[in-house]
Amino acid sequence: MTLPPLALASACLAAALLAGCASGMKTYPDSDQKNTVVRVKSDRGSFFTRTRPDIHLYSVSSACRAEYLGTVKLDEPSIHIGLPIGQTVLLAFEFSSSSLGGNQASSIIEMMTTPRKGIRYEFEVAYQKKSYSATGVEFHQGQSQGREMEHRRLRDCVENKKKASL
Repeated sequence: MTLPPLALASACLAAALLAGCASGMKTYPDSDQKNTVVRVKSDRGSFFTRTRPDIHLYSVSSACRAEYLGTVKLDEPSIHIGLPIGQTVLLAFEFSSSSLGGNQASSIIEMMTTPRKGIRYEFEVAYQKKSYSATGVEFHQGQSQGREMEHRRLRDCVENKKKASL
């Protein structure tokens, strides 16, 4: 049985809308104070595959509990965002791919930081040739050389909390 082109297109659109609604993603709120730039290098895929990096941002409490703040779609070569000053933030860089056959895969790189006033943050995100990376550097005001940020995961925060209470 072959579906007419209009029926097939309608079915594809409905499936895409349902997937978007079910994901629970919300857009990270835009801030006037842009202290972060994310530079993106990404293979967008081919006719049969689609690849995309995104950042999911979470506020992390002193008890190492994460609260979802929103998602930034990395669909431009350079994106400026504002990270909240004095609040620990988890940046989860998700690299996802999907194919026409329905196969989906994703990988996540996590970094936690507590943004400070007068500090500029720069992230390089790359998803090329089925390889992915995310690096971060923080710069003090007026400096051209920065300090590379560690890849700190939320689960490391929880594990350290448990060790401290033993």
